[in-house]
Amino acid sequence: MIGYKLVTHQTPKEGLQVNAVLVHEGVDIVRQLYLAFILDRNSQKPAIVASINGGMEIEEVAKTDPNSIIVLPIDVNTGLTDDIANKVVDNLQLQTVRQQAIEQLRNLYKMFITLDATQVEINPWATDPKNKLFCIDAKINVDDNAKFRQKELVELRKTSVASEQVDPHEELALAAGLNYVALDGNIGCMVNGAGLAMATMDIIKLYGGDPANFLDVGGGANVEQVKTAFEILNSHPKVETILINIFGGIMKCNIIAEGIIKAAQLVDLKTPLVVRLTGTNSQQGAKMLDEFAKSQTKVQITTATDLDDAAQKSVKIAKVSRKQ
Repeated sequence: MIGYKLVTHQTPKEGLQVNAVLVHEGVDIVRQLYLAFILDRNSQKPAIVASINGGMEIEEVAKTDPNSIIVLPIDVNTGLTDDIANKVVDNLQLQTVRQQAIEQLRNLYKMFITLDATQVEINPWATDPKNKLFCIDAKINVDDNAKFRQKELVELRKTSVASEQVDPHEELALAAGLNYVALDGNIGCMVNGAGLAMATMDIIKLYGGDPANFLDVGGGANVEQVKTAFEILNSHPKVETILINIFGGIMKCNIIAEGIIKAAQLVDLKTPLVVRLTGTNSQQGAKMLDEFAKSQTKVQITTATDLDDAAQKSVKIAKVSRKQ
């Protein structure tokens, strides 16, 4: 298996390369249960989700047997109480392994809190013929915003041969304080604000284009962050053009334009830019970009009047670049 691509419903369509194989003694399973610690939006607390139907996706259980699922919120001030732990044991009919179950519940909750996890899922949580309880498979998600507290996990991710394959652009963006997610398209996006970024990707799709990424530079991006964003998008092999969509609220558009110009000069930028600025001093910012575009031939910059105009110009330039 090592070195080959593994394709499942949980991997990208092209699959993921197998770098390591975990070998464990086989377990004869008598019962398969479902257990997870999550952040529950309804109660705004950590919560236990459990079901007597394990070994399958919990979404499928929710469709076929929703009454088998229990959700028990946990007060962070009191933690996992005996009452909550015993409710899980009784609902999952684990009375014969009560102490094992409670001990594992406490350890899993401790891990959930200590690792700043957003989810710790055990599926299946299983018993064997000798009345032993096993966590057969586990999935753990850690809050990206808490990684500064999880230095051991960050280092482990870098050094472990079993670590998931991470887009180097995502690592670079994370280090620069940018929110970046790679996609499959050819139009790079640089936007301030997650909502505006989503709207930008939607309108690119509306006009027949495909966004290459989600990239939110935030409300107070500096020249260094914009430079890093350019480096990421400029080195992306699929990106044919970069759409910069900035709303100047906290920052003035002329300051943003100045940052774009400086960053473009610092990076060997070969990808055409389409820039849409709106907000405070937007006309001044657009004028600065137009003047910079005319003063040199290295960086191709096209300004746009609104989001529709920006998306249409980006799609058109990307199509022309692709033909070339």
